[in-house]
Amino acid sequence: MNIWSDVDFDKTANRVDKLLKYKLPRLARRCGRSLTDLSSPQLSSASSHSNRTDGQERMIVNSFSIENVVDAICQTINHCSDNSKLILIGNYIKYIPQEQLIMMLPYEKTYYYKVLKPIALNEFADLYDYYQDQCDVEQKDKIDLHVYVKADAI
Repeated sequence: MNIWSDVDFDKTANRVDKLLKYKLPRLARRCGRSLTDLSSPQLSSASSHSNRTDGQERMIVNSFSIENVVDAICQTINHCSDNSKLILIGNYIKYIPQEQLIMMLPYEKTYYYKVLKPIALNEFADLYDYYQDQCDVEQKDKIDLHVYVKADAI
Protein backbone atom coordinates (compact mmCIF):
# COMPACT_ATOMS: atom_id res chain seq x y z
CA MET A 1 0.00 0.00 0.00
CA ASN A 2 1.06 3.60 -0.33
CA ILE A 3 0.81 6.62 1.94
CA TRP A 4 -2.54 7.62 0.42
CA SER A 5 -4.28 4.30 0.99
CA ASP A 6 -7.32 4.40 3.25
CA VAL A 7 -7.06 2.50 6.51
CA ASP A 8 -9.89 0.47 8.03
CA PHE A 9 -9.96 2.13 11.46
CA ASP A 10 -11.75 -0.68 13.34
CA LYS A 11 -9.82 -3.57 11.82
CA THR A 12 -6.52 -1.79 12.42
CA ALA A 13 -7.51 -1.22 16.06
CA ASN A 14 -8.34 -4.93 16.40
CA ARG A 15 -4.98 -5.94 14.92
CA VAL A 16 -3.07 -3.69 17.33
CA ASP A 17 -5.18 -4.96 20.24
CA LYS A 18 -4.17 -8.55 19.42
CA LEU A 19 -0.48 -7.61 19.16
CA LEU A 20 -0.45 -5.84 22.52
CA LYS A 21 -2.72 -8.28 24.31
CA TYR A 22 -1.31 -11.61 23.12
CA LYS A 23 2.07 -11.11 21.43
CA LEU A 24 3.73 -8.48 23.65
CA PRO A 25 3.68 -10.52 26.89
CA ARG A 26 5.18 -13.52 25.12
CA LEU A 27 7.83 -11.45 23.33
CA ALA A 28 8.81 -9.74 26.58
CA ARG A 29 9.25 -13.10 28.30
CA ARG A 30 11.29 -14.49 25.39
CA CYS A 31 13.86 -11.70 25.74
CA GLY A 32 14.07 -11.99 29.51
CA ARG A 33 11.78 -9.11 30.39
CA SER A 34 8.42 -8.88 32.05
CA LEU A 35 5.63 -6.41 31.55
CA THR A 36 6.49 -4.92 34.93
CA ASP A 37 9.89 -4.01 33.44
CA LEU A 38 8.01 -2.02 30.82
CA SER A 39 5.66 -0.24 33.20
CA SER A 40 7.93 2.57 34.36
CA PRO A 41 6.75 6.08 33.49
CA GLN A 42 9.27 6.25 30.64
CA LEU A 43 8.74 2.65 29.50
CA SER A 44 12.42 1.93 29.87
CA SER A 45 13.84 0.08 26.92
CA ALA A 46 16.81 -1.11 28.95
CA SER A 47 16.90 -4.84 29.46
CA SER A 48 16.18 -6.15 32.92
CA HIS A 49 19.33 -8.30 32.74
CA SER A 50 22.67 -7.78 31.15
CA ASN A 51 23.92 -11.32 31.77
CA ARG A 52 23.83 -13.23 28.49
CA THR A 53 26.20 -16.07 29.33
CA ASP A 54 23.92 -19.02 28.62
CA GLY A 55 26.36 -20.32 25.99
CA GLN A 56 23.83 -20.70 23.20
CA GLU A 57 24.68 -18.18 20.51
CA ARG A 58 21.47 -18.74 18.56
CA MET A 59 19.32 -18.01 21.61
CA ILE A 60 21.31 -14.86 22.26
CA VAL A 61 20.91 -13.57 18.71
CA ASN A 62 17.20 -14.46 18.75
CA SER A 63 16.84 -12.69 22.09
CA PHE A 64 18.44 -9.52 20.69
CA SER A 65 16.08 -9.59 17.70
CA ILE A 66 13.07 -10.02 19.97
CA GLU A 67 14.36 -7.31 22.29
CA ASN A 68 14.47 -4.86 19.37
CA VAL A 69 10.79 -5.59 18.68
CA VAL A 70 9.90 -5.10 22.35
CA ASP A 71 11.90 -1.86 22.38
CA ALA A 72 10.03 -0.66 19.28
CA ILE A 73 6.71 -1.37 21.01
CA CYS A 74 7.87 0.48 24.15
CA GLN A 75 9.12 3.47 22.17
CA THR A 76 5.90 3.58 20.18
CA ILE A 77 3.74 3.65 23.30
CA ASN A 78 6.04 6.21 24.92
CA HIS A 79 5.64 8.57 21.96
CA CYS A 80 1.85 8.41 21.73
CA SER A 81 -0.27 11.34 22.89
CA ASP A 82 -0.98 11.54 26.63
CA ASN A 83 -4.48 10.01 26.51
CA SER A 84 -3.36 7.25 24.16
CA LYS A 85 -0.31 6.50 26.28
CA LEU A 86 -2.49 6.25 29.41
CA ILE A 87 -4.91 3.91 27.62
CA LEU A 88 -2.19 1.69 26.15
CA ILE A 89 -0.14 1.41 29.34
CA GLY A 90 -3.26 0.92 31.46
CA ASN A 91 -4.72 -1.80 29.23
CA TYR A 92 -1.70 -3.72 28.01
CA ILE A 93 1.15 -3.11 30.46
CA LYS A 94 -0.37 -2.53 33.89
CA TYR A 95 -3.69 -4.34 33.34
CA ILE A 96 -5.69 -1.62 35.08
CA PRO A 97 -9.38 -2.62 35.26
CA GLN A 98 -11.40 -0.90 32.52
CA GLU A 99 -13.73 0.91 34.90
CA GLN A 100 -10.78 2.34 36.84
CA LEU A 101 -9.02 3.37 33.64
CA ILE A 102 -12.13 5.11 32.34
CA MET A 103 -12.37 7.05 35.62
CA MET A 104 -8.83 8.33 35.02
CA LEU A 105 -9.99 10.00 31.80
CA PRO A 106 -12.40 12.92 31.65
CA TYR A 107 -14.76 11.14 29.25
CA GLU A 108 -17.87 8.96 29.27
CA LYS A 109 -17.62 5.18 29.16
CA THR A 110 -19.20 4.90 25.70
CA TYR A 111 -16.86 7.58 24.33
CA TYR A 112 -13.91 5.65 25.70
CA TYR A 113 -14.88 2.41 23.92
CA LYS A 114 -16.14 3.94 20.67
CA VAL A 115 -13.59 6.73 20.22
CA LEU A 116 -10.66 6.98 22.63
CA LYS A 117 -9.43 3.39 22.70
CA PRO A 118 -9.67 2.91 18.90
CA ILE A 119 -7.84 6.22 18.41
CA ALA A 120 -5.07 5.06 20.77
CA LEU A 121 -4.72 1.75 18.93
CA ASN A 122 -4.62 3.43 15.51
CA GLU A 123 -2.12 6.01 16.77
CA PHE A 124 0.05 3.10 17.88
CA ALA A 125 -0.19 1.52 14.41
CA ASP A 126 0.84 4.80 12.75
CA LEU A 127 3.85 5.33 15.02
CA TYR A 128 4.96 1.69 15.08
CA ASP A 129 6.10 1.85 11.45
CA TYR A 130 8.61 4.55 12.41
CA TYR A 131 9.87 3.01 15.66
CA GLN A 132 10.53 -0.37 14.08
CA ASP A 133 13.20 1.39 12.00
CA GLN A 134 14.50 3.42 14.94
CA CYS A 135 14.93 0.30 17.09
CA ASP A 136 16.66 -1.69 14.32
CA VAL A 137 13.96 -4.34 13.99
CA GLU A 138 15.12 -6.77 11.32
CA GLN A 139 13.27 -6.52 8.02
CA LYS A 140 11.90 -10.06 8.38
CA ASP A 141 10.35 -9.11 11.75
CA LYS A 142 8.77 -5.80 10.67
CA ILE A 143 5.00 -5.69 10.36
CA ASP A 144 2.51 -3.14 9.14
CA LEU A 145 -0.35 -3.16 11.61
CA HIS A 146 -2.69 -1.24 9.31
CA VAL A 147 -5.56 -2.97 7.57
CA TYR A 148 -6.23 -1.20 4.30
CA VAL A 149 -9.59 -0.58 2.65
CA LYS A 150 -9.68 -2.18 -0.76
CA ALA A 151 -10.13 0.31 -3.53
CA ASP A 152 -13.50 0.18 -5.26
CA ALA A 153 -13.36 -1.13 -8.79
CA ILE A 154 -14.23 1.57 -11.29
